[in-house]
Amino acid sequence: MKWKIVTDSGSDIRQITPKTDTIAFQYVPLVITIDNQEYIDDENLDLETMLHAMEVSKNATTTACPSPDSYASSFRDAENVICFTLSKEISGSYNSACLAKDLVLKENPNAKIHIFNTHTAGTEMNILVHKAVELAEKGYEFEELVDRMNTYHEHTGVHYLLESIDNLVKNGRVNRFTGTMIGLLGIRLIGQRTPQGTMELAHKVKGEKKALRLLLEAVEENGYQGGTIEISHALNEESAKKFSELLLEKYPNCQPHILSMSGLCSYYAEKQGLIIGYDTLPAK
Repeated sequence: MKWKIVTDSGSDIRQITPKTDTIAFQYVPLVITIDNQEYIDDENLDLETMLHAMEVSKNATTTACPSPDSYASSFRDAENVICFTLSKEISGSYNSACLAKDLVLKENPNAKIHIFNTHTAGTEMNILVHKAVELAEKGYEFEELVDRMNTYHEHTGVHYLLESIDNLVKNGRVNRFTGTMIGLLGIRLIGQRTPQGTMELAHKVKGEKKALRLLLEAVEENGYQGGTIEISHALNEESAKKFSELLLEKYPNCQPHILSMSGLCSYYAEKQGLIIGYDTLPAK
């Protein structure tokens, strides 16, 4: 096989059918542990069950990145491998993939493998994966494809909208009083990723309608011009559709794609959360 596009389950994509059989896609799942129960973040994950278990649990929860062996097994059957991982600032997945690369290159020095630290999670990873498949289908050679992906990544972004931060409280990342007040007052949090690959709070807002409009404004302030955009949701398709409608009012030719979040993204965004990934290139 000439090309293999690989990602961890920080991306929401579970299946891609490229236009040619010389390109394949594969994801490598993380594992989420809640009250000693492991949830493998693959296509068989029952997201509603996992989120309910997380909601009722009184204990801290954990995630585990893929092992180097898991990555290595996905790299071995292709001449060219492009791998996208969660931001290394929030996960060990990138380091694990790099160890796998070293292992595979010892076995096959002629293989070409590039590991992208995406500095992100969720829908921004999705659009990077789709772009890599598109470029491979167009026949670019390995080095040029990597260069083009690096350039494209300079023009992508992500914002998120949270309705709950209970899990962040349980894991000690937010103090309990703040988490309780946000829940009681119906406050939504709008955040974005930093260039360094961490997530930062941008706005606090009360009420869904105002939050969705402010979310769109935040996306536009970061450079969105009506191009590629994806909306993922954690059991909240209704709000995802409302955001899509706001987009189409202003950008009638854009084609927003709505999909369900991966387990890993839902773990952080929690029930009702939205993640918006997009590029900042001019609309075609």
